[in-house]
Amino acid sequence: MVITCDKQQLQDALALVGRAVSTRTNTPILECVLLTATPDEGFTLIGNDKEMCIETAMIPAEIDEAGSIALDAKLFTEIVRRTTGESIVIETDGKYNAVCKSGRSRFQISGQPADEFPTVPENELNAATARYGISAGGLRDMIRQTIFSVSLDQSKPILTGEKFQIKNNILEIVAIDMFRISYCSRELGEDAPESEAVIPSKALNELSRILPDSDDDVVNFFFTENRAVFETEGFRLISSLLQGDFIRYDQIYNEDFSTMVVANRIQLLNAFERAVLVAVENRMLPIKMDIQDDDLTITAQSDRGHVEDGVPCETEGKDLTIYFNPKYFIDVLRAINDERVAIRFNTVLSPCTIRGADDERGFRYLIVPLRPPA
Repeated sequence: MVITCDKQQLQDALALVGRAVSTRTNTPILECVLLTATPDEGFTLIGNDKEMCIETAMIPAEIDEAGSIALDAKLFTEIVRRTTGESIVIETDGKYNAVCKSGRSRFQISGQPADEFPTVPENELNAATARYGISAGGLRDMIRQTIFSVSLDQSKPILTGEKFQIKNNILEIVAIDMFRISYCSRELGEDAPESEAVIPSKALNELSRILPDSDDDVVNFFFTENRAVFETEGFRLISSLLQGDFIRYDQIYNEDFSTMVVANRIQLLNAFERAVLVAVENRMLPIKMDIQDDDLTITAQSDRGHVEDGVPCETEGKDLTIYFNPKYFIDVLRAINDERVAIRFNTVLSPCTIRGADDERGFRYLIVPLRPPA
């Protein structure tokens, strides 16, 4: 194989696929990226840790001789980053050695056979019948507004991912960690077949980081029996799926309330962030919320000190005193874009729900309270 390519394009591509390269493995091939050069087209790079795979689109290059090789991702990336030329020439021989030349620099590194690198069979991906499209910015926002509620408890693997469900031409994304639920939805357009899958949070976190910023860019996605696939003009991300029965979240939300608060989101977020300033390091203290007479008072106490804060609000229903983990409220209020939020409560031990006050479509959150101190 002999190729000549632009250094910056190669460096950007390595940074992209490097997100899927395994860093802790006893299998050396998983520490590699696969470089494949195609005559008259260019080359692609692939990183694959067997749970997540990222492939670049075709990168333009001068191909003097086609071929493929697996190269140590960390070493190859460092070589490309430190070279000073604007272009790089990569040559391989029959013994899986690669020579990288740029400017006056010349590196020779040992590679591995391309056929030992794990790839996803194209026939499996081509077998998918239901395919969907959504704006890149829209999908990125949906992930950002829900991913923080994914469970970290490995004893319930199904909850360490997010559920994607398509029904009635709407994409719903849900994350649950037994103490809170985050839900977001967006219309896909007409004729979107019903489907569902649970995708690991690691893959979704990486996807949200590499998606284009523009809403004009489209992400096409689909599910196979064992994988989720997301495609843009620049890359394809393939993730394994989590198997098992996801919690029936739609039966948990309750729109009834005995107390409702409508408040400015930023004012409320700032009050919560001030309240946790007295939290003991590595331990989040419970906060008390007192709701009465169009006023919400937030109180927190620890060995470090005491804080009382609050915000004006519109209240409906009974006065209420209730306790929460403030981190859960901070996560939600940071994720929402709406100017005002509506919070519905029932009893001191019942979950509260949070939605936009002026537009309740699109997202909703549920948070379980803490027991009042004895």
